[in-house]
Amino acid sequence: MSDFYVDIFSYSINVLEFIAALVALIHYEKYVNSSERYFLHFLWGTFFVDAILGPSSRFFEIDSTWLYYGYTGISFLFYYWWYYTILKEKLYKKIIIVLSIIYIILYIINSTNFEFHQYSFVIGTSFALVLAGFHLHQLFNSDHILKIKYKLSFWITTALLLFNIGVIPTILLSKYFNIYANNSVFSIILFFLNIVLYGPYILGFIWTKKKYNHF
Repeated sequence: MSDFYVDIFSYSINVLEFIAALVALIHYEKYVNSSERYFLHFLWGTFFVDAILGPSSRFFEIDSTWLYYGYTGISFLFYYWWYYTILKEKLYKKIIIVLSIIYIILYIINSTNFEFHQYSFVIGTSFALVLAGFHLHQLFNSDHILKIKYKLSFWITTALLLFNIGVIPTILLSKYFNIYANNSVFSIILFFLNIVLYGPYILGFIWTKKKYNHF
């Protein structure tokens, strides 16, 4: 597969990011009174980094490694903070604080060597999976269980759960199958993982109802 098709998959991911951010903006009034409202800024920030800053750094021949590493760290901390705001049990909140501290420490340590960056991602993803499990447990034991499809946090958690389950083995097995070296394979995998991520996001923004999204 030529670099042209690799670029097509990359641009397609940017399109998915833009659509998700745009749909989030259109339906903002539905979740303006909840912690999910910050996802509007987060999604536009993601699009800005991937579609504008990333390509700009390549155009000016600037190493974008630290740009994406910094964005990754901020992203995981954002997710942790969000779960902290929506999880009700004090034990869950304490666990989030502990996991966040552990992640920050490991993130700083791994920043000293580029080869360790992937471990920061796997660790951050694993912690996010744990918090997603906490949230689903909370939802399934709440009064919203019968109307769960109208609650935006359910769709966001579902998206994160599916994406993270798929991305962890991709990262861990990459060195054995040399995925990174074969950009075409990695681009295809990444594209479909992003469909899994942004698909539920978009559906959630469209389907959610205002009365189910509040602090």
